[in-house]
Amino acid sequence: MAGNKDLYSLPEVRAAVAALSPEDKELLDAVQASPFRLTEPQQFSEFTANIDYFVFEPNIHNLNDLGWRYLAQHLDTRLPPELLDAIDPVPFGQHAMKEEQGHFTEHGYISLSGDPWQHDRSLEKEHREPEKKTSIRDRLEQGKKECAGRQTIPQGKGKSEPEL
Repeated sequence: MAGNKDLYSLPEVRAAVAALSPEDKELLDAVQASPFRLTEPQQFSEFTANIDYFVFEPNIHNLNDLGWRYLAQHLDTRLPPELLDAIDPVPFGQHAMKEEQGHFTEHGYISLSGDPWQHDRSLEKEHREPEKKTSIRDRLEQGKKECAGRQTIPQGKGKSEPEL
């Protein structure tokens, strides 16, 4: 957590965190308490564009809760209470956690959605050299050279015979 404190002291990180809604701050807290934590200042500025990168379930705190969620998602019919009482949800929770590669935090359960991380392209452009655009005249000259360099191949009359 000491690394988080160092990151939070950076002005760009502080500004990005301050701009978050309360729900997004709660998600960020869960992310930072998990192995998925953000480690670069740029990730904080990109966080709002990547909310859907994470799946956060604040009401899931243990394997029992996760197992019941898994069963609710995968059962097509409602079971009577006497059958529900016979089910041990923990193995289902273990399976879901392994399948989703999720983690429990003090804030709830978090996993990755599978969506790609969206990078801020404006930041990438700032760090690249500007591209030199070719003029229309240069492109026309290049086109003339390419046309002059091509050889015309005469078209045969009729269909060609297959090779044997």
